[in-house]
Amino acid sequence: MKIAICEDNEKDRELLLEQLQKAMTGHGVDADVELFGTAEELLKAAGRTFYSIFFFDILLPGISGLDAALKLRRQGNYSPMIFTTVTRDYLAQSYSVWAAHYLVKPIADRDVDEALARALKVLAGDQKTLEVMVNRHIEYIPYADIYYISGNNRNCVIHTHTGTYNPYESIQGMFGNLGDRRFYHISRSYIINLDHVLAVQKGKVAMRDDTLLPIRRGTAEEVRRAWEDRRFEVVNGRE
Repeated sequence: MKIAICEDNEKDRELLLEQLQKAMTGHGVDADVELFGTAEELLKAAGRTFYSIFFFDILLPGISGLDAALKLRRQGNYSPMIFTTVTRDYLAQSYSVWAAHYLVKPIADRDVDEALARALKVLAGDQKTLEVMVNRHIEYIPYADIYYISGNNRNCVIHTHTGTYNPYESIQGMFGNLGDRRFYHISRSYIINLDHVLAVQKGKVAMRDDTLLPIRRGTAEEVRRAWEDRRFEVVNGRE
């Protein structure tokens, strides 16, 4: 396996390399890591070498990391890509090229470890994404990023750990599009990701983002069982 890091700042590049090597050791990954200072250099190398995972700084001199990623996607390269930058301003754009993760500097070791874990899941075919149309643009939101979805029979709001998305889709239609056991329709107005539930209380669920959501009357035990079943699946590797 070959992994590419594209970062113009030498100090950040070497730090990311060190963090990635630690993460690789933790996940038992044996890979060669190649370093690039510009997107042009990386694109040239990608023309003759296959990289299984890309780490892109977004704000590069010349061709940006996002533009380079888009060019690779248009060439048919579907390797997982992780973006690094100093701002969240490009988060939505990163999803448009199916980003595996988005890291904001300064980057902690645990963030690189999580990014590598997500990339490995993508390579294994385990990462699912939700395709939605937002403001006439298609966005791809990883299922793992979704906390819950609120809405009605006309539109909905997707709440994620990095922000919200407002596709013109009914909540019933969205539930049908998801088609995954981790999502549960707790009431007419809410769909939750069971992986982000902290507790099921009387009449409400406590979510990881500190939100309390109402449960359909009389179904608290049903929701609790679904949550416990989901945790059992994850712990035992049956997801």
